[in-house]
Amino acid sequence: MGNQTKIAEQNGSAAKASTAMARDVGEFADDALTLAELQGQLLVADVRECGRKILVPGLVLLYGAALGLACFPVALVALALLVVQVFATSYAAGFLIVALGAAILSALMCVSTWRQIQSGASVLGRSQQELIRNLRWIKKVLQRSRITRGNSIDNSWRTVT
Repeated sequence: MGNQTKIAEQNGSAAKASTAMARDVGEFADDALTLAELQGQLLVADVRECGRKILVPGLVLLYGAALGLACFPVALVALALLVVQVFATSYAAGFLIVALGAAILSALMCVSTWRQIQSGASVLGRSQQELIRNLRWIKKVLQRSRITRGNSIDNSWRTVT
């Protein structure tokens, strides 16, 4: 052990490497925070636009569902009585025909406005795509940083025998 010599020189300068690494980490953190802020702003803008696009179809959907549930009982009963009288059917057949007609009308209203709501909500895909791109960029920077650090490992703590 007495014949072991410690090497005073370092592979590169530890002070320079740690300063560079701190600067790189600081720049990366700044970039990541900027991306997070921009991502939040994009989400807010997309939610506002989505709200504007689905407000009216949402209300129509609500009214269509109300029609399907309530079916305007008085008008439907009157229509059923008219069917019974005009077509000389039983009361059961007349009421069933009118109920089926109202249910079909309600379903058509709900399906058509649901499609409008889905197309209005598709704007949120912009935020999702941007988030995915940002996360991929962060992963790429971290991988590049890991590779760079792996190639310049500081072995100054080792002793030569």
